[in-house]
Amino acid sequence: MKNDDPEIHYEAVIAAGNWDLDAAWSRIVELVHDPHSPKPLLLAAIGALGSIRPAEAREILLDLADSNDKEIAEAVKEAPAAAEVLSDDEEDDWIN
Repeated sequence: MKNDDPEIHYEAVIAAGNWDLDAAWSRIVELVHDPHSPKPLLLAAIGALGSIRPAEAREILLDLADSNDKEIAEAVKEAPAAAEVLSDDEEDDWIN
């Protein structure tokens, strides 16, 4: 998770989300809050958050739901936290 190689770092975040790796939670939250996170890494972190701790991820993702960047807003909408916590009717209200 702390590798300087951007590709390895990206793949580590994806793997942490795929494996629901709770030990990676705090580092992934840092990536989401870091305004200098490269966009691909941010998008991977958004997905990983929702996989690792869906209930806690929802609060963090709410901050990103209003992003002017359509890719970020879409990633939030598709994050596992949104799917697990919200029904289809609530999703529209949450994202809009």
